[in-house]
Formats: sequence, structure tokens, C-alpha cells
Amino acid sequence: MNTKRATIVFLLALTLIVLAFAFVITYPFLKPFAFAIILAVVFHPVHERVVRWTKRGPNVSSLLSTLLLIFLFGVPTFIIFMLAANEALAAAHYLGRRSAEEGGFALFIMTLADRPLRFVGRWVDLSKYDVNAIVASNVQKLSMWMFGFGAAFLSNVARFITDSLITFVVVFFLFREGKSWAYRLGALMPLSPQQVSRLYRNVSDTIVANVYGILSVGAAQGILIGIALRIVGMPSALLLALAAAFASIIPVVGAALVWVPIAIYLLLTGSVWKGVFLLIWGIVMVSSVDNVLRPWVVGGRVELHPLVLLFFIFGGVEAFGFLGLFLGPVVASVLAALFDILREELKEAKTLPAANDT
Repeated sequence: MNTKRATIVFLLALTLIVLAFAFVITYPFLKPFAFAIILAVVFHPVHERVVRWTKRGPNVSSLLSTLLLIFLFGVPTFIIFMLAANEALAAAHYLGRRSAEEGGFALFIMTLADRPLRFVGRWVDLSKYDVNAIVASNVQKLSMWMFGFGAAFLSNVARFITDSLITFVVVFFLFREGKSWAYRLGALMPLSPQQVSRLYRNVSDTIVANVYGILSVGAAQGILIGIALRIVGMPSALLLALAAAFASIIPVVGAALVWVPIAIYLLLTGSVWKGVFLLIWGIVMVSSVDNVLRPWVVGGRVELHPLVLLFFIFGGVEAFGFLGLFLGPVVASVLAALFDILREELKEAKTLPAANDT
């Protein structure tokens, strides 16, 4: 008996050591692997339809599902970013031409800031400050930041392509063998099949709800802001709308990170009605989308208190970046399910002694 116990202890200790090494080795690939799990869970119903349609082996159906997923994500993303890149090039050309006409980028910025500074000067005495020196210093910092941002962007593009390839390779294997992996993992848990199924269902529902909520709100807010920017005649409306769609992911502030500064700029530069229109549109239309569309899309999939969900989203983003938007709610949902299972087990443990006494 002691020999058996020593063997089990040794195997457990050795397993933990090997798991630690495995974590260090696979850590750079954890994010694409996590995104692959998210995609596989969300598109599992689509894969099931592909399996029924093809009536072939798991390799063929999994490959077709993965290619369909790449097509659904890759083509629209490529088109949107090509259009946005064209607008970014047009904006850069416009800025270069205007700065050349004004005698330099710093003088061009001073020309743009002239009207807002005169507006602020009605209430603040700006003669105490050397505005030209401040603008020149910040323009130099901005140019250095843009240079660093460009280099980082190129590096991130290469990393994004590599992570995307890894993600879709993992998605293929999850489509092909995900069910068997989930079954084996559930068999290792000292839980009943119903409890394992509840945990899996909580994870799946939370992932699907968050993906649907994020995509629907981002698309709706991006489209609404794009329409408003077109109405007020703002240049690079598509690029700004795309930025607003991405900003909608950020908790609390969301797309307001884009449309509020634009509205303030319009007000300060004399386009009062355009600024007022954009503020009203943003408050009434854009901000209400999150409160109306997200609950309708998510429905009753995630049964968590909004405050708990908010804390886990913030904490997830702080710990894991963009991935934390999904991991935070998943952890909260699993924790809630574990508490429910533990409460049921404790309640059952109390009733058993009472039954034995009788």
C-alpha cells in the first residue's frame, strides 16, 4: 500500500514538473490556441451542418469547415482593410499637401489649432503660455511616435499572420477531434456526466454570447458612426468608422473614444451644427445600441450579475489583453457553475447522514 501511494505521489509530482515545462514551451502559442477554441465553439453548429452535408470522413469535413471559416473571416477583413488603407493613404496625402502649403507640419498644426485656441482664449489667458513652442515640441514627439508606431505595426502584422495560421491549424484539429478531447478531459474529472456537461455548456454559452455581442455591437456602432460622419462631411469616414467599431470593444468608453473627440473638434472649429448633430447622434443612437442590441443578441445565455461580469471583463483585459474579453466572462461563468455544483454536493452530503440515521 505504501509502495502504491509512493508511486502515485511520484507520478503526480513528475506530472506537475512536466506540465510546468510544457507551459513554458507552449506559452507563446496560448493566445492563438485560445482563439482557436473560441472559433471552434462558435462555429461548431456550422461544422455539424458541413459534416451532414459532405457525408465524408472527419478530415474532409474539418478541412471544408476550416476553409469556410477562413473565407468568412479573411475575405471581408481583407476588403475592409484595403478600403481603410486607401483612405489612410488619401488622408496622409492630404496632410502632406496641406503641411507643404502651410510651410511645414508644425505650421499646419498651428493653422488647424488657431480657431480652437481663439475659442478657448475667450475664457483662458493663453498669453502666459508659449503655444508655438508647445505645439512644436509635441509635433516632434508625435513624429517620433508615428515612426515607432509604423515599425511596431509592421512587426504586429507579421505576428498576426503567424498567429492566424496557427489558429486555423488548431481549429482544423478541434473540428476533427474536439469531441473526443472534450470527452477524455471530462473523464479525468471526478464529476458526474451531468456536471461535466453543465460546465461545458456554461463555457460554450458564455463564449458564443460574448462573440455575438461584441460583433453585433461593433458592427452596428461602426455603421452608425460611419453614416453620421458621412452626413457631416468628415473625411476618412470609413477609417474612423472602423476605428469606432474596434473601440466599441473597450468597456465603458467604447465607440465614444472616437466620436466624442470628433464632435468636440467640430464645435471648436466653428461647425457648430455638425458637432451638435454628432453629439446627439452619438448619445441617442450609438450609445443606446449597446443597451438594446447586446441583451437581445446575448439573451439568457449568460446568467451573471452585470457588476460581476464587468469586473471580470476589466480584469481579463488587464491580464490577457483582447483575449481577456472572452476569458474573463468564461472564468466567471465557470466559477458560478462550480459554486452551484459544490452547493448541490454539500446539500446532498448533509441529506445522506440524515437518511442513514433514520
